[in-house]
Amino acid sequence: MINSVKLSAGFRRTFIQEVLLPLVAILLLTLVGAGTGLFLSTSMSNQKAQAQQQRMIQASFTQSLAEHLRQLRSLSRWEPLQAHLTATPDDERWLDENVGHWLYEMFGHQLIMVLDPQNRPMQAWRDGLPLATPQADPGVQALLRASARLEAADFARVDGRAAALAVGDMGRDAARYRLVSLKFLDDGYLAGLAERSQLKGLRFSDAAASAPARYLLTSQQGDEVGYISWDPTRPGAEMLRTVGPSTALAVLVVMLLCLYMVRRLWTSSLNLSQSMLKLGASEAQALHLAFHDVLTGLPNRALVEERLTQALALATRHEQRVALLLIDLDRFKNINDTYGHHAGDELIIAVAHRLSSLVRASDTVGRIGGDEFIVVMPEVDNIGQVQALAQRILDALSQPFALFGGEVWSGASIGLVLAPKDGLDRQELVRKADIALYEAKSGGRGKYRQFERVMDESIRTRQSIAADLRTALQSYQGLAVWYQPLMDIDGKNMVGVEALLRWDHPTRGAIPPGDFIAIAEETGLIIPLGEWVLREACLTQQRFPDLMVAVNVSPVQFRATGFVVRMIDIVRECGGDPQRIELEITEGVLIEDEHEARAIIIALREAGFRIALDDFGTGYSSLNYLSTFPVDKIKIDRSFTQSLGVAENSVAIIESVVKLGHAMGLTVTAEGVETTGQMSALADAGCNQLQGYLFSKAVPLERLGDWMR
Repeated sequence: MINSVKLSAGFRRTFIQEVLLPLVAILLLTLVGAGTGLFLSTSMSNQKAQAQQQRMIQASFTQSLAEHLRQLRSLSRWEPLQAHLTATPDDERWLDENVGHWLYEMFGHQLIMVLDPQNRPMQAWRDGLPLATPQADPGVQALLRASARLEAADFARVDGRAAALAVGDMGRDAARYRLVSLKFLDDGYLAGLAERSQLKGLRFSDAAASAPARYLLTSQQGDEVGYISWDPTRPGAEMLRTVGPSTALAVLVVMLLCLYMVRRLWTSSLNLSQSMLKLGASEAQALHLAFHDVLTGLPNRALVEERLTQALALATRHEQRVALLLIDLDRFKNINDTYGHHAGDELIIAVAHRLSSLVRASDTVGRIGGDEFIVVMPEVDNIGQVQALAQRILDALSQPFALFGGEVWSGASIGLVLAPKDGLDRQELVRKADIALYEAKSGGRGKYRQFERVMDESIRTRQSIAADLRTALQSYQGLAVWYQPLMDIDGKNMVGVEALLRWDHPTRGAIPPGDFIAIAEETGLIIPLGEWVLREACLTQQRFPDLMVAVNVSPVQFRATGFVVRMIDIVRECGGDPQRIELEITEGVLIEDEHEARAIIIALREAGFRIALDDFGTGYSSLNYLSTFPVDKIKIDRSFTQSLGVAENSVAIIESVVKLGHAMGLTVTAEGVETTGQMSALADAGCNQLQGYLFSKAVPLERLGDWMR
């Protein structure tokens, strides 16, 4: 019994010394290490962020002062101003409107004065209003003293207040006048700087008051002007709020594991250090995911914007150039729809690898969503360097990608901008890059375009056309529906017509459908336009009851909620016969959601409408659509008709399409017939109907009856 007690006591003593005490020591070290690491990382992150914000403030003040000087010199170098100053007597009203009032209303210059060649105040304005006796005004005298040794622009104390000053010379030698203006560093001035630098609580104080963050503003001669303070962003604290709970939870788990190890001796072999390494890895992974794209590992939009902001701030300080390239993949949606989303993901990853291999170590490649990438190039020497990179990217992305044992082709379009030429505001640069990207895609894809001012004007023109189209829709003024005949295979009898929208703009004249239909689809106006065309087609069908009237349906209109119900209601309201109305759809309406598209087509056919598949043969899955979707007609695209007698095997291709259509019980129509040779070839191939300029272009309704006769 005594030996058992001694053995038990010895075991407890050994257990405490060799197991319990080391575990307690490890737990304490773990808690201290985790707390210290979090504290240091939080503090360092806050310090770096505050230093960056201070550089941004310095850059903002420098840029603001330069803008102040440019505003003043734009007026001081104006020749009419020199003429009015030297006129006898001088035109005070003209000077009030074009100097004092203009600088105040346009740019917010608060105190302005004109000095004669003897450096005496001739005229002065405060808040845009002229001063009756500027020589006796204390503010004018204070500004006169502050600007005595000023050559261009600077910050200074004027009449006990901090202000930005600028001087512009007019004339030469003895006849030299000077234009001096002042902006006080008041709340309005600081609010503009706060918006530019994206800082909160930006304020000014004369003394070094206690503030979370402050910056000493000095003049070019080194004189202290005052202190700028603000409420700094603290990413370290945000990180602590994000990571802290997970860290505390992890520490709790470790403690529970240690207790379990105490109870179960055979688990004492667990390595506590490995658990801590896993904890550290999870923290690093969480931080990485916050600023990186999950799929590609590239910087995400937040990190790209941060690096772009840093690059622009450095470029402003060191007079460097920064390039921004916005990249969008071509045909990505087709690849997604054809091969599946997993193939699209693999393509995105492959594109990310190629882009990363093409740029410098100092450049940033990021993914900002979907199939859109962005490249930030700091320290650009010349535009040729950026254009060369853009071309390398186009060449690399035009090469095939190996996916799932096969090859796919994508390609890309690029829009690029260059700072400071195209601006220094981050959002403005991205907007202009997006405009340039739109131009690249509109120009045929697979290209890069550098932003030009005319592109911005083009966007405004499109917006103007959209506004005018919206106005035209209110009364349908200038809008008309024309009709192109659809002939039998002999080209002698008209079996139907296709309704085509025309717009005669009051100032621009006749606008081609290709120019305004796309705008109508982008703005959603295509839905009321398409419904109006259907109403006009129903009236025409009643006027010519033996004709089939075909109406084009936009993909936007097809996918709109309640599309089938609207089509049925419109035909019923107009008294039309749905069995004599043919709705022409393109493959674009089928790609988005095949199940939903098939349900819509079935509902339309049950209501009596005929369905025609337009532009057949131009898509990726035309044959598959014939077996999946119950259509009544296929229209062979005009590109096949135009290739007759030009391209090899063109007749064989058309014959194959016709035989396929007939085998499935479909009517086959050929578009774009312009010559009798094409008509004969199509007749031999077995086409049922023909359409094209050989017979007639689209004509107004009033000429349709004459054409039939």
